[in-house]
Amino acid sequence: MPTNQNNQSRMQQNIDTPISFGLRKIGLPLIVVNVYQQNLCFLLDTGSNKNLLDQKVYDYFKEKIKAVGSGEMFGLDGNKFVTTIIKLSFNFENHSYTTNFNIFDSKDSFTTIEKKSDIQIHGILGNEFFIENEWIIDFEKLTLYSK
Repeated sequence: MPTNQNNQSRMQQNIDTPISFGLRKIGLPLIVVNVYQQNLCFLLDTGSNKNLLDQKVYDYFKEKIKAVGSGEMFGLDGNKFVTTIIKLSFNFENHSYTTNFNIFDSKDSFTTIEKKSDIQIHGILGNEFFIENEWIIDFEKLTLYSK
């Protein structure tokens, strides 16, 4: 019985949405999600093992978000650091998702992108999220799918 419910739930979660805007504008797959009635821009990054949320976004929503733990990560520079882990819910394409995010300071990571494109990136959805939700990026069709 749980299998049927699980399959029905997944069938209701199907997504088929274009990701061409971000790819054409700045060469990156971006989506806009809604968190607590605010639009945030997330980078879809299959090269990232973790989901990441910018420290500034965490600070802004801190009263509404509860930390669920801490963990260690390696930065782009190769240095290991301790990070806060939170559970965050967001809406995308009329579907709700909840997943863990590691908090990180993106000022060194996204500054160049933001200056060149005027697009502010608030977080990264990585492989952790793609696997949990069976998301697939089709770069040939510039489309995001979920099963």
